[in-house]
Amino acid sequence: MFSRFKSTFPALSRLVKRFSNYKLRVALVLFLGLVVSSIQPLSVKITERLISELQKGKSIDPSFFRWVPGALILIFVVSGLAKYFYNTIRRTLAEEIISSYREELYRKYLALPLSTLDQKRTGEMLSGLQNDLAQMYTGIETFSVVLKEPFTFLGLMGIAFYCDWRLTLATLMVAPIIALLFSRTGSAVKRYSTRNMENFSDLMALTQESLVGARIVKVFGLESILMKRFQTIQSRFLTTIFKSIRVQELATPLVEFVGAILIAGVVTYAGFATAQGHLTSGELVAFIIAIGLAQMPIKELNNCYLKLKNAEAGAERLYRLLDEKDPTPKSEGQRHFETFKSSIVFENVSLSYGDKEVLHQVSFEIKQGQTTALVGQSGSGKTSLVNLLPRLYEVSSGSIRMDGISLQEIELDDLRRQFAFVTQDTFLFHDTILNNVLYGNPQASRADVEHACELAYCSEFVKNLPLGLDTMVGDRGVMLSGGERQRVAIARAFLRNAPILILDEATSNLDLRSEAVVQKALQQLAKGRTTITIAHRLSTIRDADQILVFESGRLIDRGNHQELTQRPSSYQEALTLQ
Repeated sequence: MFSRFKSTFPALSRLVKRFSNYKLRVALVLFLGLVVSSIQPLSVKITERLISELQKGKSIDPSFFRWVPGALILIFVVSGLAKYFYNTIRRTLAEEIISSYREELYRKYLALPLSTLDQKRTGEMLSGLQNDLAQMYTGIETFSVVLKEPFTFLGLMGIAFYCDWRLTLATLMVAPIIALLFSRTGSAVKRYSTRNMENFSDLMALTQESLVGARIVKVFGLESILMKRFQTIQSRFLTTIFKSIRVQELATPLVEFVGAILIAGVVTYAGFATAQGHLTSGELVAFIIAIGLAQMPIKELNNCYLKLKNAEAGAERLYRLLDEKDPTPKSEGQRHFETFKSSIVFENVSLSYGDKEVLHQVSFEIKQGQTTALVGQSGSGKTSLVNLLPRLYEVSSGSIRMDGISLQEIELDDLRRQFAFVTQDTFLFHDTILNNVLYGNPQASRADVEHACELAYCSEFVKNLPLGLDTMVGDRGVMLSGGERQRVAIARAFLRNAPILILDEATSNLDLRSEAVVQKALQQLAKGRTTITIAHRLSTIRDADQILVFESGRLIDRGNHQELTQRPSSYQEALTLQ
């Protein structure tokens, strides 16, 4: 049976395996489902006995009416309790399993390398956490129903067999027709469900981009353009939704129509059978009730089949993400690394993004305690190069060694602990200033944060805020000015206390006054550290120990400020332009 389920629902069959972590509750749900499914057949049997007794007239058995009322009350009390615990345990179990998948998916998102994340849309990934998991939740809830309803159907058919086996066999001849309806509608629903999820991902992506880029949207008056794009995507979404709804809703009346033909035949036959004495009135009523009630589990199974097809589409998308291979070599079992002490050596390093080469055969050395500046036009490969150091991207060829050890051999967490970043695109979480600084070192105390803020020249604006360090900075730090955000980022770098500092055009988006304050903070931060800086204003790197000049991904010149200005070079040309 499981092999049949696996071939029909390959993605959901993997989900079933997770039930092994909840064996006791799964067994309890199955047991309670059996109790609930036995109530209807038992009620039909009591009804048949009741009608048969009433037909006896004066020879009626009084003892029967003494125990029937109590039995009915007991049956419905047991039924009510069983339904309560069955539904409660079933739903809480579904929530727990989905929560575990949600955590696993979020962990996967955090672990994905930048090279992979660059190719994905944020809206699509958010849709995975929301829409795909919602479909799977429905699928998990449906599993228990799929297991319960056949027992209800079998119980009712057992009553029908007891009343008239020939009529029951004739009735079951419609089963292939119903199975064919299930198959056709299920395939269509899965197809439309997959399209729905893709369209929903597009809606989420557009909404996320519109909110993040709200300032650009308003400044350039893009509201009407984006609205039209949203309406176009939503129109596609609604088209597939409507098709799916029509298919799902058509299945139920078709099943009911087949059932109506069946009941009409039953009534016709039953009339003749009762007239000839082959069937009592009680058996006839019980048979009709049983056959009528048997349609309910069939319709429920049809609904379950359609829900499972929806869930299958969601599960396929989910597992496609979870199964995605991480191109970053695993860090477990690699070399432990305490702290940077000597040098970083680039040897014939090349880097490509797909077919585009952004760095070509780059070789140089950075010594401990030195300040190294990277200069060149936008797109010359400077930021790509520094991203290779903490292995945000992997080299395409060549090698990078830290203290003589290849970066690939160093345990990844140890490697990334060597670096603190301050970039032009400062990112702050929607949290307090205190917590944003603490991300540099979560184990630090509040006093440590206050000291880091003093060193980063944050204290002068933090003390004027209503809640001080406990002030919320807003989404991406929108409640702070550009200079204030940069100083919070510098405080975070101070608290990290890493031996290597990377500054990626950290003052490029600031006004002159803010830049002066931030530059002082950066000079304080760089003391005693190995510093790698990408600068657009060459005046800020005059004192660098070495300056590396890049053009189109190639290292074309190197030297200090004095050496580079004494010979014709791209550096001298850039200096003249500034």
